[in-house]
Amino acid sequence: MTFKPGILDEPLLEFGGNGREIDIRLGLMRHGPLEPERATRVRLGIIGTAETAEGFERFLERCKAGIDAKKSRQPNLFLPFPGLGNDNPFRCAFEIDPHARKHLPRADIARIAAIASTPRAIAEAVELFAVQAQAIAEAPAPPDVIICALPLDLIMRVVHETVIPDGAGDEDDDDDEGPSDNFRDLLKARTIHLKRPLQLVWPTTWDETAKIIRKLEKLSGRRVQDPATRAWNLFNALYYKAGYVPWRLPRDPSAFDTSYIGISFYRDASGQRLLTSTAQMFDERGQGLILRGGRARTDKQNRHPYLSREDAYDLLRRSLQAYAAHHFHQPARVVVYKTSRFEPEEADGFAQALAEEKVRLSDLVWVSERTPFRLLRDGAYPPLRGTFLEMEQSALLYSRGSVPYYRTYPGLYVPQPIMLRPHLRESTLAELSRETLALTKMNWNSTQFDGSQPITVRAARVVGRVLKHVSAGAAEAPEYRFYI
Repeated sequence: MTFKPGILDEPLLEFGGNGREIDIRLGLMRHGPLEPERATRVRLGIIGTAETAEGFERFLERCKAGIDAKKSRQPNLFLPFPGLGNDNPFRCAFEIDPHARKHLPRADIARIAAIASTPRAIAEAVELFAVQAQAIAEAPAPPDVIICALPLDLIMRVVHETVIPDGAGDEDDDDDEGPSDNFRDLLKARTIHLKRPLQLVWPTTWDETAKIIRKLEKLSGRRVQDPATRAWNLFNALYYKAGYVPWRLPRDPSAFDTSYIGISFYRDASGQRLLTSTAQMFDERGQGLILRGGRARTDKQNRHPYLSREDAYDLLRRSLQAYAAHHFHQPARVVVYKTSRFEPEEADGFAQALAEEKVRLSDLVWVSERTPFRLLRDGAYPPLRGTFLEMEQSALLYSRGSVPYYRTYPGLYVPQPIMLRPHLRESTLAELSRETLALTKMNWNSTQFDGSQPITVRAARVVGRVLKHVSAGAAEAPEYRFYI
């Protein structure tokens, strides 16, 4: 077996005015978002107790003036937040709509906190917020995004350890499916029909007292981010959820029009049925469609999930039809990322759909995250992000690792590489590795650019965690911003 090691350059991102940078925060500060002319303001609704609503509004006011960077020997990792005034990186205002405020009585919070059954407490908390969200969404001129400002005692009662607030960013990617009774996922599923994205925020967003931080760090198992980083992640998530695009992958005029599709699997709320979720990126901007696939199968030996020939055909055909409806033509190339190996009958179904829609080029890529292989680097730091090892039929890729721009490895744990194992491919392994690394930078819930998974895989998983709580007869929301 031959081995070809290499290191990929950090992919560039495109911002306003065709500005190009590798770093998201620097790109927004220097060039503004991709389409600043579309957004003059982002209108926010808010649901919370008098205390949490006031706390969030106080943080919003603080952010208008800007927040100093955390003192660190890695200044590129901890940039200051420039504020929401003249130096606003998003080039628009963020305002709380006075007609979209819903205050929750403390008695309701105390009642839920006292419920002995955790599933029942979660269900009551979901209903409490969902009723208020519906009232906001159905009012005339509803806001762009609804803030759910959770009080500490409710979090301590209904939030599981695997759950972190929206827009908190990634210390390491959190993609475990987690418990079935997940407050965040249940709330988003319960309100998915409202077509108004929710943004969950915790008291650590605005309150930096040691008591709250210690409690919530212990609960979430995560470090509480510094205030400037919290502001960057929060407002970036709000901007994206409001329907605007902060950045994209630069478009190479010589490249083929490509549609990227991620396929993941999830169990329904009963735990009995294994279903399919997909996230499709129509283009480098992340414009696309969320689709729900059919029931998955598992092979008898290794329990790997896969689709039947008919369901694979139907899923890809619907994806291609959605692309054509959006662009008025089919893509020249399709890349399918899947979190388990491709079975022959599944690949045949994809091939039939591609042939019928006259798509000439395709890559079917199994993204394996449980590889036993590791690479070592001289010194105390992990391999560089972008390090890859090309083998005969697969490639090992460090999508997380030491980042020269940050002058450190910004993760908490020893990074694990991903293995790209194409079932069929038109592209070279180096080209697929380069493309996959670029897709890890399309996570609009964080402004730290070294995510571990391509957005196709990450989005399909996030969508699956919410869809498991959406009944089979209900329509899913078509856009990713409703799920994160």
